[in-house]
Amino acid sequence: MNTDSSTFTTQRISLRPLTYDDQHWVLALQQDALWKKFIGSRNVNSLEDACDYISRTNAQREEWGYGLLAVELKETKQPLGVCGLFNRFAFVYPDLGFAMLPEARGKGVCLEACQCVINWSAARGYRFLTAMTHPENVASQNLLSRLGFEKQGLYFDKAFPGQHLYRLEMPPRA
Repeated sequence: MNTDSSTFTTQRISLRPLTYDDQHWVLALQQDALWKKFIGSRNVNSLEDACDYISRTNAQREEWGYGLLAVELKETKQPLGVCGLFNRFAFVYPDLGFAMLPEARGKGVCLEACQCVINWSAARGYRFLTAMTHPENVASQNLLSRLGFEKQGLYFDKAFPGQHLYRLEMPPRA
């Protein structure tokens, strides 16, 4: 895996910061039925909203040193979704988040992207990561289990009522 501070690559995919050129597929992702059901509205209903979302996402990445990244096929640059870390403020360590466009689901892309982010996190010395899922989002729960996350119980917050909370303990750095 090749990594620098903002781009990750594997044999098949690249993870990179979002750009305004991504506005069309970012809008499509946030209008997807599974996004709306499991993540909820982020008030991205137009291309202008998508550009604002991209701007806010990149500002958070700049502020925290981590954030949401675009996932794309390395060879064709086809967008597949997003993956990265969030600051939930309720936790000491970052929270893993991901969402794939319908055409990328079930192909191992999200697993590969999450593994990149986890490896980067371990190299940066994070001892734990958290993740949350909607109680009915079995696909994400299964993915988190495959990644080594352990279910901690329910997490209740105004913004995320009744989410399943997961935690991944990172291996010690050598």
